[in-house]
Amino acid sequence: MLKRIKNIKGIGKKVRDINALLNREGFYLPWNEKQIELYFRSLKYEMTTADWNDEEGNKIRLVFTPQIIDENGYETTLNVIEVEYYTIEQIVEQIRRHLHAQKK
Repeated sequence: MLKRIKNIKGIGKKVRDINALLNREGFYLPWNEKQIELYFRSLKYEMTTADWNDEEGNKIRLVFTPQIIDENGYETTLNVIEVEYYTIEQIVEQIRRHLHAQKK
């Protein structure tokens, strides 16, 4: 799975293709179809992220810049700079560290 996900990294990746691959692996954006469309057609030409989650709470984060923003958000083309995978345990540990740091 992780090898296929790492192949997302690169230039000229369509949102539709990325989303289909991640959905097959059990990861989904936390929005409905209209929200997904709006998000990807409203991007600015700057580095940003999007998170796909699975049912257990694991997360795949894409760090990208838009290459071509399309009115149909699914047809937006991205330059994917990094693909990060976080397990639920890693996420919980990050939250704990953050909360602990706030107490000081």
